[in-house]
Amino acid sequence: MRHLKWILPILVLLGSVFAFSVLSKMRPETPAAERTENHPSVDVLIARLSSYQPKIRTQGVVRPKSSIELVPEVAGKIVWVSPSFSNGGAYKKGDTLIRIDTRNYQFAIEAAQANVANAEAALAKEVAEGEIAAQDWNDISGGRAASDLALRKPQLAGAKAALASAKAALSKAELDLERTNITAPFAGRVDVKRTGLGQYVSLGKVLADLYSTDAAEIHLPLTDTQMGKINLDPSATDGKLQVQLFANVGGVRRSWQGQLARTSGAVDQESRVLNLIVEVMDPYGVENGGPPLLNGLFVEAEIPGIAFDNVIEIPRKALRSGNRVVTLDTANKIKTRDVEVVHTQQGLAFIRGVHSGTPIITSALEIVIEGTEVTINSSSSGLSQ
Repeated sequence: MRHLKWILPILVLLGSVFAFSVLSKMRPETPAAERTENHPSVDVLIARLSSYQPKIRTQGVVRPKSSIELVPEVAGKIVWVSPSFSNGGAYKKGDTLIRIDTRNYQFAIEAAQANVANAEAALAKEVAEGEIAAQDWNDISGGRAASDLALRKPQLAGAKAALASAKAALSKAELDLERTNITAPFAGRVDVKRTGLGQYVSLGKVLADLYSTDAAEIHLPLTDTQMGKINLDPSATDGKLQVQLFANVGGVRRSWQGQLARTSGAVDQESRVLNLIVEVMDPYGVENGGPPLLNGLFVEAEIPGIAFDNVIEIPRKALRSGNRVVTLDTANKIKTRDVEVVHTQQGLAFIRGVHSGTPIITSALEIVIEGTEVTINSSSSGLSQ
């Protein structure tokens, strides 16, 4: 009985193994699945060499070419102002903007004219007395040379100086009278009016802030990289580099043509950029009737860059980190290449370093492994190029 206790479990285990073996042999065999090797599908672009002239984009604010504080050169009460002398008022060069009371200056002219007449009479008298003195000296001198004092030459010189001074005072009085009529030094507009009819103004008081409208300037900041893509040689741009400007005015996108006038004299210490100064003639459309390029308007600018030859245009997404692209060899296997990025703009990149006809992968890849074989999508845009 003692032996049966450990023999029975062994017999049960052996029976289970035998039953499993019999059932396994009775089960029909499943054919082994054929191995399939799936290759990643990618979009490609066939590299084509071409030429490209980039447009360097930047932004700036319109400012007048000239702006001044209008100040009087004489004091007095304002007795007349032009209808244009108001905030935003437009005027032409030479237009009278303000008149100051002229009566004090007319009185000064009359007094100066009287002084001139007195000085002329004194001079005539001194000339006559000099002639008499010379005659008297000849009568009594016995042939001796006369001194300047005996001939009244110092007195004559004094009379001439007094006449010159009186005439200068008259010219000054006439100039002051002319300055009571304050005119516009250039065609422009009144930015801020600071005085009005009936007010007494003194020398140096600011009457208004004026700015010119014959030309406007836009300062366009450029980085050192952007500057390297622009040809500033006047001989290469027919004397002036043309710049296209854009802005929204009244809900409509407008454009203006400008010319490079100069560059700023130094690099900005804070932003480390250099400003190109573009000039637009007749910004308010007075002569050509175009849309006004208003002072203070924010504008976008397109500057033609240097043309690049033998470059390849690719989508910017095809440019991998480290300035690399993923290409395919003749067996459709991945090969990465280092390239020179000449320019990037609006989702495009222009590169050098890939032979014409080379397929460049444009689709995203999670992992790039050299030598991986891929399948080119039949709908890939690169197949038709």
